Amino acid sequence: MNIKLLFDIDAWSEVYSAIRKNKLRTILTMIGVAWGMFLFVLLLGLTRGMQNGFDRNLADAATNSLFIWGGKTSMPFQGYQKGRTIELKMSDVRQIQGQFPQISLIAPRNMMPNSVVAFGSKYNFYTVNGDYPDQNRMFGKDIIKGRFINEDDIKTESKVCVLGIEVVENYFNKKANPIGEKIRIADSYYTIVGVYDSPSSPVESKDQIYIPFTTFQKVYNQGEKIQYLSLSLPNDYDIVSFEKQLKSYLKRIKNIAPDDDQGLGGFNLGEMLGKIMKFVKGMQFLAIVVGAMTLFSGVIAISSILLITVSERTKEFGIRRALGAIPAQIRGQILLESVVLTLIAGLAGIVGAGLILMFLNEVIIPGNDSIPIYNASIDLFTLFVALMIMVVMATLAGLIPAQRAISIKPIDALREE
Repeated sequence: MNIKLLFDIDAWSEVYSAIRKNKLRTILTMIGVAWGMFLFVLLLGLTRGMQNGFDRNLADAATNSLFIWGGKTSMPFQGYQKGRTIELKMSDVRQIQGQFPQISLIAPRNMMPNSVVAFGSKYNFYTVNGDYPDQNRMFGKDIIKGRFINEDDIKTESKVCVLGIEVVENYFNKKANPIGEKIRIADSYYTIVGVYDSPSSPVESKDQIYIPFTTFQKVYNQGEKIQYLSLSLPNDYDIVSFEKQLKSYLKRIKNIAPDDDQGLGGFNLGEMLGKIMKFVKGMQFLAIVVGAMTLFSGVIAISSILLITVSERTKEFGIRRALGAIPAQIRGQILLESVVLTLIAGLAGIVGAGLILMFLNEVIIPGNDSIPIYNASIDLFTLFVALMIMVVMATLAGLIPAQRAISIKPIDALREE
């Protein structure tokens, strides 16, 4: 297409006249292109928002981590009957630390669900967790007031606690500062030293209470027993392979049959997040494919409608050829119409999808933690590339009707009624 044609007022006037001449047909044809670009931008924006949501929620989390807990054996082994309950102990933690130096963080945890928690005349039931500071290093919480449990609390078995924001809201008004206040958990009083808002771990929530692990063991008479163990590796380690090694080692020291899959339980967060990210990448690829195919079908429709337009304007093109118009001028005019129709439709789709994404980001998503999407958007470079591809497709689609137009002989065109 001749670049000079872009600055030719008469050429643009002809494009406008062609669009006005068959408004309904032109609009219906452009809908296909608009719908394709709309789907492309919307789906890609949503999948990008999902990825941003995971990145934000797990920003302070050790994602290459796993959880291990004891189960019940499903087969006899070395004189032990099946159905034996396996308990993890602090001695196991020390052995694991010595056996696997690649572990970057390790933290045992005990939990007491449905504990009675009271402040003044108010009471409710919450889960109380006995934790080490490393637990918060693995799955950092947004501490909005005070602090989390520290090493001094562990050493001195301090009766201090950290509350989730939903627990605080149940006992205190918004203006009150709960730091330093005492609440009763079961039969003991604890000083509030911190309040957290958003946990980064997908297995925790805002309605839990944390006390020092050593305090928990003493108050609830747990001795050496632990309910489950959190472990984290550097990101360059294969967490799936490590889980197999760890379970094999624990089976050996806990006298569990090597083939017994019930003796130990586990949840591999690193593996799960890897699958989620593969799913998100797959959704992004699907968005590109669906949008491209829909866009392609819309561009083909524009090519078809231009062929019809060329047939209707046979006499016009014949007269122009007779008056000295060269083929390049006619070809450029048809290609200009193709590109203009495609661009207008594509931009309409972009604007429509952009408005929906803006509505989601500004109205629907804020304050709604149940939606795992954050900043659903598409970067300008991707959008620019999509527009360029759309222009190329429109140019290629316009070549067939353009070739049809320049193949019309003046004498044949003038014979038509």
